[in-house]
Amino acid sequence: MNATCKAIYIAFAMMAVSTFSCAKGLDKKEMETVVRDYIKNHPEEIAGAMQKHQAAQQAQQEEAALKQALANRAQVTTGDAPSIGPDNAPITLVEFSDFQCPYCARAVGPIGEVMRNHKDKIRMVFINAPLPMHPKAPDAARAAMAARLQGKFWEYREKLLGKQDEWSSAADPKKSFIQYAKELNMDTARFEKDMARPENKKRLDDDMALAAKLGVNGTPTYFVNGVRVIGAREAAYFERVIAAVSK
Repeated sequence: MNATCKAIYIAFAMMAVSTFSCAKGLDKKEMETVVRDYIKNHPEEIAGAMQKHQAAQQAQQEEAALKQALANRAQVTTGDAPSIGPDNAPITLVEFSDFQCPYCARAVGPIGEVMRNHKDKIRMVFINAPLPMHPKAPDAARAAMAARLQGKFWEYREKLLGKQDEWSSAADPKKSFIQYAKELNMDTARFEKDMARPENKKRLDDDMALAAKLGVNGTPTYFVNGVRVIGAREAAYFERVIAAVSK
């Protein structure tokens, strides 16, 4: 237990026994004894109070962060980046992702839920943002771009993130990339050639430049109609953001 938590812990215990202590007219030493005994005999009550306090603090911080994000919306120009959903959708969700990032893999479920809940109202756009600590992510991005040329970008994206542990730990992930293309009934010979296309390198460079311009230094990062959302958040949080930008 760190110093802050310990202080909160004791404060809650003090509050819990303060009425009793005052009623009994205890002095400081006697009150300290009562506090120690209370902590020892009622740890679940103190822990529960601490959890409620911490949850309330987190909720306040999230609310403040959301208000700030709403007031400082970014202009995100995505060009011809891969997208799914109606072109005229009122909500645009831009995802900056790293295929080797475990948090990006974790975010697939919540984002998929949000898209299903608002399938006629959200257009999702994908931007590559491979991080320096993930050396295999750029090759994975090029593989996904090759899949896009055969109309299989989104299916391939799910393959890469769903089997992240497999290809990211392989000595030669290219073999895995080709296997995933085969599993999606793609022309693997064409896929292998397309991975090396100069256009794919330019697309990746442009994506990374956009990420740098917007100050994206961690993944996943999202922009919901320009409102920044950082990290693999639960679907419920995205629902809050969507409700806020829809007003």
